[in-house]
Amino acid sequence: MRIGRGFRHQAVKFLSFWRVRYFRFMGITIGKNCFISWGAHLDIRRGRIIIGENVNIAHGSYILSHTGYRSTKVEIQTVIEDNVKIFVNSVVLPGVRVGKNSVVGAGSVVMKDVPPNVVVMGNPARVTQQLDQDEPQKSPV
Repeated sequence: MRIGRGFRHQAVKFLSFWRVRYFRFMGITIGKNCFISWGAHLDIRRGRIIIGENVNIAHGSYILSHTGYRSTKVEIQTVIEDNVKIFVNSVVLPGVRVGKNSVVGAGSVVMKDVPPNVVVMGNPARVTQQLDQDEPQKSPV
C-alpha cells in the first residue's frame, strides 16, 4: 500500500511539473515551487495571469483572465501572489488580486481583491478569518 501511495505521489508531481511548464509556454507567469492540479483551469486566451511562488491550485478551480467581451482596451491582469492556496472548485474572476499567504476556501467565487493573510470563503467570497503573519500557513479548510 505504501509503495502505491508513493508512486501516485510521484506521478502527481510529475504531471504538475509538466502542467506548469505548459502554462509558462502559453504565456502565464508562474513562480517557483507551484502546484497546479491536472483538473485546474487557467484561462490563457486573453488578458494576463500572474502566479507567485509556492502557490497551490486544486482540482476544478478556475482562474480567469478576461471578461468575455471582445473589445477591452486595457489588458486585464489576474494576480495570485506568493504562498496562496486555492481549494477545490473555486473561481477567481478577471482583474482580481489575491494577497500573499491567503487561502481561498472550496467552492468560493472571488469577485474582489483579497487582502494578504486572510481566509476567504463563500459566493461571493468574504473574509472569514485573519491568519498570523509569523506562523507558517496551515490549511483551515
